[in-house]
Amino acid sequence: MSATSPLGAQQTVAGFLLQVGNAMSPDTFSTVANVSDFSLPLSAKIVETTNVGDTWIRRVATLLDMGKITFKIYWIMEEITHRNSNLNNILGLRYIFTQRILADWKAVYPDGNGSTDAFPAYCTGFNISGKVGDVFMGTCELSNSGAPSLV
Repeated sequence: MSATSPLGAQQTVAGFLLQVGNAMSPDTFSTVANVSDFSLPLSAKIVETTNVGDTWIRRVATLLDMGKITFKIYWIMEEITHRNSNLNNILGLRYIFTQRILADWKAVYPDGNGSTDAFPAYCTGFNISGKVGDVFMGTCELSNSGAPSLV
């Protein structure tokens, strides 16, 4: 038996897309420009259920959580998917943040099969940084609200 998946040893990140809906009906998705890093953590809330007769600690997994979904962008102030506006029904990241919009998001993986994780989330953090000899970066934090569709 091989230790390598028959589908391949790895999947490159090149071609990954992060998309956000425009919060209208029907939802139209736009690809967020200049995404450089992406993290989608999954966890379960653990409740300790140890009783006095136990020798070992007991735990039960209860609620599932996507935690804080984070991504970085090479920030361009007037980029339509970054700015603080709703321009042509495309919501900018700062607009989603400042208006507290619960938006639908999609993480589209570059596997050639259309594998997509979809989730509703608020933008709960938007940090801009820059330093001499470098470029402006944006770090965004999303907090999901409700059940995702993990395909």
